[in-house]
Amino acid sequence: MKYLVTGGDGFIGRALVRRLLEDGHGVVIVDNHITSEPGQRHSRLDRVVQNIESFDTTFIQGRLDGIIHLASVAIPTLYMERPRTVIDPNVWGTQRMCDLAKEKKCRLLFTSSSEVYGHTTSEKCARMGISELDRSLTSLLTPRTPYSSAKRMGEELVSSFRRDGGDGAALRLFNVYGPGMDWSTSGYGRVIPNFMDALSGGRDLPIYGDGEQTRCFLWIDDAVEVICRLLHYPEELPQAINIGHPDELTVNKLAKMVLLEWGSDVGMEHLDTLPDEPRHRRPDTTLLRALTGWEPIVDLAEGLRRIHANLDG
Repeated sequence: MKYLVTGGDGFIGRALVRRLLEDGHGVVIVDNHITSEPGQRHSRLDRVVQNIESFDTTFIQGRLDGIIHLASVAIPTLYMERPRTVIDPNVWGTQRMCDLAKEKKCRLLFTSSSEVYGHTTSEKCARMGISELDRSLTSLLTPRTPYSSAKRMGEELVSSFRRDGGDGAALRLFNVYGPGMDWSTSGYGRVIPNFMDALSGGRDLPIYGDGEQTRCFLWIDDAVEVICRLLHYPEELPQAINIGHPDELTVNKLAKMVLLEWGSDVGMEHLDTLPDEPRHRRPDTTLLRALTGWEPIVDLAEGLRRIHANLDG
């Protein structure tokens, strides 16, 4: 089979493309390399260096079996300064991928984000996790909103594509991590890269606010596994699907786990609370489990051990 992976040279894209090639498929990568660089080479891999919103789709000749639309800047310090780096690929790029999927009669998986839920604060969400049917609570026109707004608009475009008979779904990812992340780009909203960057410089781990906000972290290979299962799912997919690890922990506890794993004697530095930061963000993955039977394999402690070993190696 042949698949198009936009943003295929990025963090998730590299791991996904590697898996597709290992499974014997052909892959076309489209990536503008704003925050990535070309990596793997393979006889079944073609690469186009271009913005996805202006991608010349006539390059895709013949059959196409699916599109995984990952292309988007995900570094807050960059998209807060240059909002078009998320607006263009997630809005205009998504419409272009919908048109191509319609032409090729293939499945389109749009990688959305838990950011679409905003700072949801209901007791139900805190207790049971956020489900695909929960409401979003979001401020307007803040430095944080270009990303979440662009992802929501991308979901609307995929929804419209579905109403016109297309085969598509939005995958709402919750904090995917692993080796290959850009540890050097730290700042607002990137907790594990922030910690890795601080450790490399012998600095205290930066924690925004009191550190009692909770998050969940999904190992990259677990994320790729479920994306592949959904890509090959034989029936119609739901409109939106949460993808994440259901185990949550506080940022303070994460920091202590990192310090223990690295054997570091640096401390923790508490900084000002980030605006509109959600207190809890844990996915309800009931729908995903019902569809695929998928459960994550790698817990956070094991993931941190693997990152540590990878950095030392």
